[in-house]
Order: sequence, then structure tokens, then C-alpha cells
Amino acid sequence: MCKLSNWLTLTAVALLSCSSAQAFYINGSGSVNGDADIDGVGGAEVSTSVYRLTMGNQYFTLAYKHTEYDFSGIEDPFDSLDHLALDGRYDGTFCGDWGYFTGLTLGMGFEDDIHLSDNYAVTPRAGISYEVMPGTRLFLGALAQFNEVDNIYLPIAGIQFGKEADLGWSGSIAYPATKVTYRPSAYYAFEGVFLTVRDLYQLADDSKLLPEGYIFEEGYGVSAGVIFTPVQLLELRAGVQSYFDREYTLYDAGGHEMASYDVDPSFGGYLNLNFRF
Repeated sequence: MCKLSNWLTLTAVALLSCSSAQAFYINGSGSVNGDADIDGVGGAEVSTSVYRLTMGNQYFTLAYKHTEYDFSGIEDPFDSLDHLALDGRYDGTFCGDWGYFTGLTLGMGFEDDIHLSDNYAVTPRAGISYEVMPGTRLFLGALAQFNEVDNIYLPIAGIQFGKEADLGWSGSIAYPATKVTYRPSAYYAFEGVFLTVRDLYQLADDSKLLPEGYIFEEGYGVSAGVIFTPVQLLELRAGVQSYFDREYTLYDAGGHEMASYDVDPSFGGYLNLNFRF
């Protein structure tokens, strides 16, 4: 059964990475998004570079994300933001074709300073699954995220089919994340992903934007790329991506919404290196 992880970006990653026999993995990735206009701020643009390091096994994942922002046309409100997340999960079967999945993610996003009492994101999720035919499973559940600004509740629903290592089609067509892979060879495959970003960060104590305030980044996009597997323990992914819907919402230190800014679509690319042991 798919292991749905979250910070909420972890939800998308784990939803698309169903049960695996690998004992341990280390994954490093980088992506860039080109200049995009910030609506309502005349002449202002922003581009981003995102770097991730993820490690874990079938039951636990530790993830670090670093995002660098390059603003033009305005004074930089911040230079970079960081996010840490620890995820635990467990799934199994309880009656014939019926199964279940559970999990919990603890995360925090920050600019410079960390205050554990008001900088947190706790995300439990649970659900059931049903194998409609060999290799194809329906799943239904829910997740919630509790944080200092705006608690989030989302359904989990979709269908998972095949295994990425097998020839032919595989993936998950689901909410809140979708990925489809076609593998014509043991050494390479093609992938398409619906991208979801929902990250909350606390700004620095001396932030010139909002001291000890928060910024919530929400974005949706698509990516398409190639997966190379030259040897069993190594996997390389590369492709292009575009975010067509992005919004940044600002909150003060008390969690009250102050402003919201939409960002126009942007285009970029990604590179991902995965070692499996």
C-alpha cells in the first residue's frame, strides 16, 4: 500500500513511492524555477532554487529542504528558507484484499531562528485500501496538519497500479498527488508528476518583513522527465517542470493573516540522484 508522507510535500513524494523492499536509501535533488512576476507588486519578480536531502527506509524518512529566493524589482524580504521533517509510517492487510495505512509527520520550517513552541507542523493520516485485481489497489483516507497558523484537512483518494521497477505502466492517480511512469526498459523509464507544495515557515526574529511571523507557500505544477537506472543501486532522474499556480501568504507572530501574493507561472528543471542499499 502507498505510504502517504507529509510535510505536505512529503505526502506527494510518499504517495508516489509505494512499498519497496529496499532497506535504506539516500536521495539528493536540486531544481530551479525561472523568473516569475509577483502580482500586485509592480516590476517585482522571483526565481527559486530548491535543494533536498532525504534518507530513510520502509518505515521512516528524514528530509531536509533548502530554498533560495532571488528577488528583483524589490528589496529582498528574505534570502532563503529551510524545512526539516521526520516521517513514520506503517501499512498492512487485515482481511483478504483489504488493507490499511497509517503515518505521522513532524515538521518545521524556518528562516534563521527556531522556536519549537510555535514553529511546528504535526501531520497524522490514516486510511484503507482494497486490491481490485492483482497489482491494482484503490485507497481512501484522510490527513490533517496542525500548525500555529491554519490547520489543514485533506482527503486521500486514488488508485495505485503496478510497480515502477516493472516494464510497462505504473503509478498512482490520486489526490493530493499523482504520478505515472512508463518503463520500456530495465535501464530507463519516463515519468510525469503533478507537483504539490504546501510549506509553512517562521521568519527570523529580526525579519525586516514580519519579525517572528510566518509565510505559507502553496504551489501546484507538473513535471516530466526520464529515469535512468544504470545499476540496481543507483537511480538518476532529470526533467523539466512548471509551476502554474503559486501563492505566498504572510501571517504575523500571532498567526493573523496580513497579506497574500500570487506568483505567475514559471518554468525550470530538476535533477535527482537516489542510492538504494
